[in-house]
Amino acid sequence: MRAPGAMVFLLALLLSGCGGDTTGEYPTPPGLKKVPRNRTMILPSSDSPSGQLKEYDSFNPFLPGFIRTGPNFLYEPLYYFNAYREKDNLIPWIATGHRYNADFTEVVITIRKGVEWSDGTPWTAEDVAFTVMMLKEHAPSLQFSSDMKKWVRDAVALSPQKVRIRLTAPNPRFVFDYFAYNFDNCFMIVPKHIWQGQDPKSFKNLDLSKGWPVVSGPYRVVHSSPQQRILDLREDWWAAKSGFHSLPKVERIIFLPGMDEGKRVQNIIANRIDSCLDLRSYNIKAILDHCDHVTTWTGKKPPYGYLDWWPICLGFNILEPPFNDPEVRHAINHAIDRRQLVEVGWQGSGSYSLTPFPEFPAMQRYTRTLAPLIEKYEIDAFNPAKTAEILTRKGWRKDARGFWEKDGKRFKVVIDIFDIFQDIAPVLIAQLQKAGFDASFRMTADGYTRMTQGTAMAFMFGNGGGVRDPYFTLNLYHGRHCQPTGTATYPFWRFSNPEFDRIVDAMGRTRFDDPAVGTLLLKAMDIWYRELPAIPLVQWYHRIPHNETYWTNWPSEENPYINSAFWHRTFLLVLLNLRPAQERPAPLR
Repeated sequence: MRAPGAMVFLLALLLSGCGGDTTGEYPTPPGLKKVPRNRTMILPSSDSPSGQLKEYDSFNPFLPGFIRTGPNFLYEPLYYFNAYREKDNLIPWIATGHRYNADFTEVVITIRKGVEWSDGTPWTAEDVAFTVMMLKEHAPSLQFSSDMKKWVRDAVALSPQKVRIRLTAPNPRFVFDYFAYNFDNCFMIVPKHIWQGQDPKSFKNLDLSKGWPVVSGPYRVVHSSPQQRILDLREDWWAAKSGFHSLPKVERIIFLPGMDEGKRVQNIIANRIDSCLDLRSYNIKAILDHCDHVTTWTGKKPPYGYLDWWPICLGFNILEPPFNDPEVRHAINHAIDRRQLVEVGWQGSGSYSLTPFPEFPAMQRYTRTLAPLIEKYEIDAFNPAKTAEILTRKGWRKDARGFWEKDGKRFKVVIDIFDIFQDIAPVLIAQLQKAGFDASFRMTADGYTRMTQGTAMAFMFGNGGGVRDPYFTLNLYHGRHCQPTGTATYPFWRFSNPEFDRIVDAMGRTRFDDPAVGTLLLKAMDIWYRELPAIPLVQWYHRIPHNETYWTNWPSEENPYINSAFWHRTFLLVLLNLRPAQERPAPLR
């Protein structure tokens, strides 16, 4: 199997002129100062379809479905977390530290002195308390509001630099889960003096004449339209004024509408954008083989990107037959050759997975202990004969065309996918068909809705959970998320096992670095592998191109200061580390 012919033709056409356009210029909207291209970062939006930016007139990070074009790094966190380091991976930012009480039902957080909002107002503990209580009071309408209602009894500023949060139950991970930016997780603290008195369910938080949005980061919004959103550097950023951190070298950030993969390839080659969403392995390899000015996390060698926090599983609505039978799910597992998924679908540029956990440095001490369970439940056994044995025992027989059937109906496996899976999905389908399943995949605009509603009987999706211990991944399979078919839920694995839930709840009350976590993990995963609510497939990689024509010192395997996805909460750390490729000024636009 290989890349679609049209894409191969497109690459051949584009690569013939690789690097031919070295300007990458975009016109400056009226009224804005001109900034040289070599001081500008240009990115396509990660949230918008081609043609225009969604929600260009809004900057409210709590509304369901908000776009991450700017808010993700203009509101700074209490902490950053770097999953690519085993030690010293929690980075204090606006907070300088925190302390729990003995039973983890209360935490006091200390705020760094000298932090300011972009209008000069001090950033204080009052802002933390206000944001937490605002979310709690508007549950479930706002993002993270249900979490605050579940966990928070009250939040009070004890002083400008001290905030106390009392919890409804022990939770030693509360600060990490909600106040440490890691990947696409953690909510944003907003300024009390702006948001107080507003209806957060309708407040758009964008009025450039008033200086809104008021943020804490080193950029301000200077233009927002369906065609582009522009952020300019603030010379008065609190961190530069206080000596905490120097200003970034990137003076302007331009977000363009989203692009399909062919256009992303074209614009990276022509230097019209500096990075973009993931590319499929065959596309990024072709670019790297022909373009000296493009690199990746792993340079020009496989896997052409970095490990993400989103290991991919084949999921089912396990409330509905035939997928409600764990033995049937094991039968499907035995039909899957994970090594072939990587070798053929990804041209060898990646790794398969036998767990739902990402193989980050801090996680490996846990995942290594699962080998006996993987062997016990034969998770790594590609064995179509075992598939046949299970299904035959369950009453299935093969029809004249070699497909399994029972009571006159074929065993259909229709897998809902997103476009990012279109390279490995055909390989998976071929394997399932070879084993006798009437398998196919579909990629439609309403696929996510079907997953949340449970009308998708099979789907491919990732586990965005644990990055330093297993709890957050296991919690994705907690029975509280299991809703009847037709009722929306997320996460949507729809697994429920009371014993598993009790173990996960006990882990949630245990510090992440307590040895008891490892013991609880083995108990929970013994149930998980036995029931197999989802079938692990592959570790997920972000194959993100880094255009070095104008900017260097992108994160890399050798310098893993953070990941490089600009749609993640942590992108400010990338902006603070980038360096101009050429120090001489480029012509003004």
